[in-house]
Amino acid sequence: MVTENKDIRSTNDLADIVDCIESKIYGNTPKDVVNFINELPRDTFHDYFRILSVPFLFHKTESIFKSQDEPKSSFINVLNELLNSTKNSIVNEDIQILFKNSFEYSSEENFQDEVKNHTGQHYGNLFKEFDHQSYFEEAKNLLETRLTRNGIQIYNKKDLIVLDQGCGGGRYTVAWKLLGIQKAVGVDFSDIGLQDARARADFAGIENIDFIKASVLDMPFEEESFDIVYSNGVLHHTEDWKKGIAEQLRVMKSGGLGWQYLIENPGGIFWDSIEILRAIMKDVNKKFAQDVLRSLGIPTNRVFYMLDHVMVPINTRLTSEEIVSELEKNGACNIRRLTRGADFDRVEAIYNQVPYAKEKFGVGENRFIFYKK
Repeated sequence: MVTENKDIRSTNDLADIVDCIESKIYGNTPKDVVNFINELPRDTFHDYFRILSVPFLFHKTESIFKSQDEPKSSFINVLNELLNSTKNSIVNEDIQILFKNSFEYSSEENFQDEVKNHTGQHYGNLFKEFDHQSYFEEAKNLLETRLTRNGIQIYNKKDLIVLDQGCGGGRYTVAWKLLGIQKAVGVDFSDIGLQDARARADFAGIENIDFIKASVLDMPFEEESFDIVYSNGVLHHTEDWKKGIAEQLRVMKSGGLGWQYLIENPGGIFWDSIEILRAIMKDVNKKFAQDVLRSLGIPTNRVFYMLDHVMVPINTRLTSEEIVSELEKNGACNIRRLTRGADFDRVEAIYNQVPYAKEKFGVGENRFIFYKK
């Protein structure tokens, strides 16, 4: 079954956003939380508490993930705690006075309605805040770890051309270059992200790297142009993930390597909590959310991690079988789902058999490598 969250700005049906409300796996608690917070007035003061629910729920669920206790009842308790703390805080007069004297913010948001523009600007504004260490080193280390732990050998690196399909701020485009690839090309629709990517690559003196503005669903490249086509957590945010896979394989050389990461279904408490936050945050100004989280002293890469899926318009979740079927349909072979990851990846927790891994993380990330016939 495909779980496709439509543009959350255009729906009031909670079941379209939060699967666990319909399944009632946690009883009525998720619905109670989302309904209460959504019924609050739409103003800066109440949006502030909507935003605070993000770090609250992330912190609490991460504590659940580290615990060896049964997680389902703990998650229900956390949701009730969020509900009660929000109820108590919004009626506290001291908090109201403090807020009104501390925050000034325009409600205007310069995001276009078209999904690719809206998504591009969302990620562009997130990526441009990364410091150089996070930008250059973190992505390289993550990519290298995921390749190594899954036994993926890249031969003749100096002869290969890589396409980063949906490069955002270009972190992984640069990472491939740092691993020794001859040339890397990043394609994305975000002007903000591409400008930041070009500036950072220039600053670091990185050569043989290009960034091109285009849709990942209609890329301006000839068939069989690239040795490796890397798509890492992008197509699930587009209007047509199937078209994105078709494009990926179209521009890949015969015998070339593909990498595809799409959000998993089932996803356990990890994705259930994010869907709850998506419902809560669906009408909140993105710039305001970033500013509030930074004002709390939350590091930029952590802000990105929290707001990544919470505030993007489309968040399609897929089973492994659906992804494999679409890859095969478009000429992929030797398809392998990766069972290892970086230390914080959910598949790595499943690999290490952490207690209650299924309840916490579902099946883990849907990362695949494959080749083109």
